[in-house]
Amino acid sequence: MIFHAPYPMEPNPTAASRLRPLRMRQAFAEIGYHVIDMSGTTLERRRKLAALRRKLRQGAKPEFLYSENSTQPNVFATSVKSGFAPMLDNAILSLVHRHGIPSGVFYRDIYWKFAHAPAKTVIGKLSPFFHRLDMRGYLRNNVHFFLPSEGMATYLNLPNDATFSALPPAGDSGRTMPLPTGPLRLFYVGGLGGHYRLDALFAALKQEPSIELELVTRPEQWKAALAQDSSLGSDQIHVHHLNSSELDPLYADTHIGILAVEPSDYRKFAAPAKLFEYISRGRPVLVTAGTEAARIVNKLDAGWQVNYGIADIAQILTFLKAHPEDVKQKARNARIAAQTNTWRDRARSVAEVLTESK
Repeated sequence: MIFHAPYPMEPNPTAASRLRPLRMRQAFAEIGYHVIDMSGTTLERRRKLAALRRKLRQGAKPEFLYSENSTQPNVFATSVKSGFAPMLDNAILSLVHRHGIPSGVFYRDIYWKFAHAPAKTVIGKLSPFFHRLDMRGYLRNNVHFFLPSEGMATYLNLPNDATFSALPPAGDSGRTMPLPTGPLRLFYVGGLGGHYRLDALFAALKQEPSIELELVTRPEQWKAALAQDSSLGSDQIHVHHLNSSELDPLYADTHIGILAVEPSDYRKFAAPAKLFEYISRGRPVLVTAGTEAARIVNKLDAGWQVNYGIADIAQILTFLKAHPEDVKQKARNARIAAQTNTWRDRARSVAEVLTESK
């Protein structure tokens, strides 16, 4: 199979948008595929495109191409200092399409369609045009769309002849952990502010001083949050700036993963990657009601959904503190769910969908 991404792979990414492609590429290899890698900088992808042309002319017939797009348009997914090639990734898709090789793209998100303020940078102003250009390339080459959830298709306005299916995030296999002993401890890893507002949770925590939160985020985002609310510097909140390979000690010391973020239209169809990261460690999840993450957690019976508000979150925290047996039961369900929601499972789903489309 051919694995494509319009950027280089990072060995220890801090962002979920870079962790997922790394895990998917690895998963295809683990389920038995020889992976032809088409990721990299603009210069690297140009060289790999030339090499792929030669392979296909010589008779190579990969089963399918799977692509992980970027939150940015493909042309801006890596530094333009290595070259500006707005049609390069479309050329890769066109090549495999001409050779009768089915292709699919994980269309990561559509934050750009939900922008509420005018873009301030040149790239920001140009991005909508290039997002639409990427979309035309996908449609022209009959690409199958893998989406975070099927509900996202409504917002994409895909034509009737386009095909799509859900391919939610996943977790690593064999990583579940027992719950720790001791007082209730919460865990959050991810962004702060913007689409990741936790203000109600932070306020609710003050009403339960014995509950502590381990929080992993980027230094600049924590600094901005602290500038807005100095009370976040309390002893209840322990802040860490770590990459994805450094989180296991924190998982081992905590009971519940947190996704009680402020709801938005975007959250109605997109579940963050950290949802299945929590589940893969055997951690039940506290999620905001009315979100795609809540739908998944409810289906798996691996956590609790709560309305986004200080009183509601404080109430559920009080309940969880008083009912450790409920936390243990949801953790057992999370460990069961982890067995069938691995990156290998997602890679097998991709292979099944794309090989059936031949």
